[in-house]
Amino acid sequence: MDKTDFFFNSIDVLISHVVNFLDNPTPLKVQKSLYFLWAFYAATYGNIDYQEKTDFSDQEKYPRSLFEADFEAWSYGPVINSVFAEYHKTNGFEGVSDKYVESEISDKNEKEVWSFIDDLLTQINKVNDFGLVERSHQDSAWRNAYKEGQRHCKMDADEIKRDYVNYVNEQSKI
Repeated sequence: MDKTDFFFNSIDVLISHVVNFLDNPTPLKVQKSLYFLWAFYAATYGNIDYQEKTDFSDQEKYPRSLFEADFEAWSYGPVINSVFAEYHKTNGFEGVSDKYVESEISDKNEKEVWSFIDDLLTQINKVNDFGLVERSHQDSAWRNAYKEGQRHCKMDADEIKRDYVNYVNEQSKI
């Protein structure tokens, strides 16, 4: 993928939004938020087949990915190590200001993606940290990558996407 394939070329904008959106942005909750946002985006907007004649065929395309996925399977679920390292280097998320300003966005697709992000964060906000850990441990992408006692077990982005495409398809049948 090249950089134009990402909604966020820098994950910092998304992190600042997540931190400011959540009632209690613990490092664990921020990490799981990033994971679920990436996974559900990949399974929905990132999975649109623009070759097939659909409502999306004639509109501007959504980026294939929310941001560059670099997830590792840690004991408490998926983690982006660079985000973890930055959090600990800077003593947390104190003073992180939200760079997202709704009134500055005029692009229809961009508004749609921000709405998607906020809708999912609203749901994530209702779940405690370990509920999110438990949920992430259900994913085969995490289970297949995780090795007890090891930290930097790379997760396969395609496998994460497959997990969530299946999950979204199951939910649409209900």
